[in-house]
Amino acid sequence: MKLIATPAHLLSRVTRTRLFSSTSISDRGGAIIKGANGALIHLPPVEHPVGRQLYKKAIYCPSSQTLRTSAHVGTDDDNIVKRGTVGVGDANFVTPEDANTYAYNAGLRLLATIHHQLDGDLSRVEQVLKLEGMVNAEPNFIGHLAVIDGCSQVFVDAFGTDRGVGVRACFGVGSLGGAVSCNVELQVRPPANEKS
Repeated sequence: MKLIATPAHLLSRVTRTRLFSSTSISDRGGAIIKGANGALIHLPPVEHPVGRQLYKKAIYCPSSQTLRTSAHVGTDDDNIVKRGTVGVGDANFVTPEDANTYAYNAGLRLLATIHHQLDGDLSRVEQVLKLEGMVNAEPNFIGHLAVIDGCSQVFVDAFGTDRGVGVRACFGVGSLGGAVSCNVELQVRPPANEKS
């Protein structure tokens, strides 16, 4: 099994610790979970549907034991949605490195939604099935995979290289609510109190 090294600029986000209060709120405002390698992962607050709320952030299908999420847009480290077009060679573009960070933070937002949807029991996650990433990119940009690697890294950190890696689709779009957006599909076990 090949281990994936966490890039140095992401490692500090995974291993940041602080004294826990009785509510165990992370420095990002959400839950604190233990990753596959034992490192603490600080999640942002759970987000809710926006606009007219004609969708759900996640839905669990008990018959297929699949949890699907809606798209979660990329943010900076302060959980502020970052907009713009990803590209190179123009000061007005979002850099691929910044977009990778936004994708990482989109992954943390996805993980917060999953954690909430599964009542805090991430041991129920059997497999990441599919991660889909969209990059608001200029037409000649070809680095979509490297951008979405940021989001993929979150699931490797949380679930390890076996459970945390599934199939993936990455593509560029001409218009998006943020610079990066990601969604994921997971195979999950039923809750302990539900007979399968």
